[in-house]
Amino acid sequence: MSTTLTAEAADEIQRGLDAVRQQAGLASGEAHLMRYTINAVYRIGDKVLRLSHGEVARERAQRVVRAMALLRQHEVPAVELDTSVEQPVMVDEWVATIWHYLPHPAGRPDPVELAAPLVRLHAIAETPSFLPHWSPVTTARRRLAKLATLPADELLFTQQWASREVDLSLDDLVARLRERCDDLEPRVAAASWQLPTGVVHGDAHAGNVLAGRLCDFDSLSIGPREWDLVPLVHSATRFGDPTEPYERFAEAYGFDLAASPSWPILREVRELQLVTSVLDKLPGRPEVAQTLGHRLRTYLAGDTSAIWQRYR
Repeated sequence: MSTTLTAEAADEIQRGLDAVRQQAGLASGEAHLMRYTINAVYRIGDKVLRLSHGEVARERAQRVVRAMALLRQHEVPAVELDTSVEQPVMVDEWVATIWHYLPHPAGRPDPVELAAPLVRLHAIAETPSFLPHWSPVTTARRRLAKLATLPADELLFTQQWASREVDLSLDDLVARLRERCDDLEPRVAAASWQLPTGVVHGDAHAGNVLAGRLCDFDSLSIGPREWDLVPLVHSATRFGDPTEPYERFAEAYGFDLAASPSWPILREVRELQLVTSVLDKLPGRPEVAQTLGHRLRTYLAGDTSAIWQRYR
């Protein structure tokens, strides 16, 4: 099931989609919205188009295009960019990358499918200068700061949402999340890691592997390789997934993060990431807004046993 949008949000994203399709020569064929969290992801025939807007999205897309050459060089199993189109595609504030569609079974992939591609990715010995250094708390701070730059109507929506869903004013919510950043930042800086630092995918959950190939490279960076193991452990502890698939992944990868002293702080970092990732993108997305409300209520209450739902 694809993401639900209000009519206004659908109209806005449609304008961006039409513009980049025209620029890329993909004007024909029905576009099916597969999901929309940070990017709107469409399937158009045998292509997949990932659409976003803004300067941060533009820089990220340019970095992803450069990174795909690195991954090809090191034979990392990954979905492939459409090289017949100059990438990324940029029109006004809109930016898109276009990929070859990779047929894959319906349903969420088995986590063990991530093991081999991550082993290959983590074998890259170089640390390319164009990749940013892993800085998750800085990213969270940037997302919180962006709320102050929202257009007036979007800011009002987000203020009303915070009051209704989180029982806090938006200012108080932001203040409490900044306190979490202040607490985590020095502890992350002082942490030591058991695995070497290197190229990391940055969001290696089971939904980002298709037929044994990695996808969604927006979060590629240079950081602790443990970070790429966090989503699978977190899926069992926070999203109610069974533990056995993670255990098979850990055996195949060769390292069990759940038994590592790094896991508790990395869980905290992951949860900060997940409660700030779409905070500035809520208008027009009622299901996402409701899901984030539940996450934030339980996160701020310190309820580590509450089950979270995934965005659709």
